[in-house]
Amino acid sequence: MASIEERAARAAKIASVPRPLGNGVLSRQQAERAAQLLGVHCTAVYRLRRRFLADPVASTLEPRQPGRATGGRLDAAVECVIDEAVHEWLPDQRHLAHPATDLVLEVKRRCSVAGLSPPSRSTIARRWLSYREQDALARAALPNAAVAPGTFQVRHPLDIVQVDHTQADILLVSELDGQIIGRPWLSVALDVATRCVLGFYVAMERPGTATVSLLLSRVVLRKEPWLERLGVEADWPMRGIPRTLHLDNAAEFKSRALRSGCREYGIELMYRPVGKPHFGGHIERLNRTLMERVRGLPGSTGSSVKGRKARQAEKTASLTLKQFEQWLAVEIGRRYHCSPHRGLLGLQPAQKWQETWRAADSRCLPTQPDAELKFLIRFLPVASRTIQRDGLKLFLIRYWHPLFAAWRETRRSVTIRYHPEDLSRIFVSAGRGSFVEVRYADLRRPPISLFEQRAALRAIRARGQRAVSEREIFETVEQQRQLVVTSQRATRARRRMARQAGGLVPKSSIEDLSLTEQRQVEQVNYDAPVTAYDVEQW
Repeated sequence: MASIEERAARAAKIASVPRPLGNGVLSRQQAERAAQLLGVHCTAVYRLRRRFLADPVASTLEPRQPGRATGGRLDAAVECVIDEAVHEWLPDQRHLAHPATDLVLEVKRRCSVAGLSPPSRSTIARRWLSYREQDALARAALPNAAVAPGTFQVRHPLDIVQVDHTQADILLVSELDGQIIGRPWLSVALDVATRCVLGFYVAMERPGTATVSLLLSRVVLRKEPWLERLGVEADWPMRGIPRTLHLDNAAEFKSRALRSGCREYGIELMYRPVGKPHFGGHIERLNRTLMERVRGLPGSTGSSVKGRKARQAEKTASLTLKQFEQWLAVEIGRRYHCSPHRGLLGLQPAQKWQETWRAADSRCLPTQPDAELKFLIRFLPVASRTIQRDGLKLFLIRYWHPLFAAWRETRRSVTIRYHPEDLSRIFVSAGRGSFVEVRYADLRRPPISLFEQRAALRAIRARGQRAVSEREIFETVEQQRQLVVTSQRATRARRRMARQAGGLVPKSSIEDLSLTEQRQVEQVNYDAPVTAYDVEQW
């Protein structure tokens, strides 16, 4: 079969003969001369000229494909079966792993029921391909099909910050017993102009109001204290107050805390139109990039449901939530920010930020000592409580402040803002935009997180106990923390002995060794009377 270039050259040669003749009458002598030049019969010249005059371009005269003309030779009843399967049955099958194979089986089943001879697989495949082409043409006619990718241009840092959640394609294990606890949720904030990640937050709970608040605080505040807590060394200077937050229509993005905080700091909220996911294309692409990097970690499930059984992620899962957060901080802060980005024409996101950060410098918080705390409070989750005789309770923990003595006389209802990572203090509204920092009523209690409180509550309820006291919550949290310490010591000892022996050591022997060597931690008796310390009188 002639190539495309050969057919085009042949058509150009044929067109060079009738083109000089114009639209006039073709004489017999001219036709015979043209037939000699083209090497065809005289009557073929008249046919070629009619085709050329209808559309006077060379491609009109390209040689036609030999063989039977396009058209169906199937029985009308079989054509009807294929048409029903392709246009009615197939669009309703949303979760087919192999749609082409399943379509062939369905057509053959229907033909067998109707007593018809089934068509070949290639015939069904051609009908399906034709249907897909027609469907693509129909979608191309829709108004939103005219939106070209990559047309959302932002010039300055912090002008547009996109925020989105995704469930990571990895299974994590508990720090307590190493059991699988599920797939974590990852929330990311991306600066569109520089493609820099301004902050991320990872947790096991489904994203809510607290997630958005903590994520936004990481976007605006300095990253150094957070990186120090993680034990990660990375240069992460990107921060500032966004001018516009680009969000989807999830409920957590419409919370009272988020809206009031954004009003206070002049942040505009822009919600994506429903049914138009391309409005968040930058953050969606970043999520896909991160999940591609996650595939190399132990416990990775992959993004395809079909391939998860083959991966056996349950057998390889070994990362805890903190370890996964550390990996993400290194992956983003030291790899992603320092890699050439196609959307920046090969420039690194960190370089782009360094070139343009002065435009965002005015969007940083003021240098006052309490500026960061005020910003954090404005975006913390909100709760309402009534002041009781003994203070107020939040998450089964009692809080007290001397001001409560005056407020409790009127059974005053107050607005509370709490930090999910540290329940040792809450912030109670005192009017006119000010807040009072309130601590535990029992100051001997250690700081705990909301995650630890809920884990302790689940453990107590799992024992069949319905009534739960504050003392039991803190005792359970302390026990769970000791289990984590014991597990970490056992792991370190096992690795140390494996290195010394040059091989593997049974896990049970190391655990026994670590249990006998662990230091005794002083237990606090919360029922004992408080011993006053001697203080110097001024």
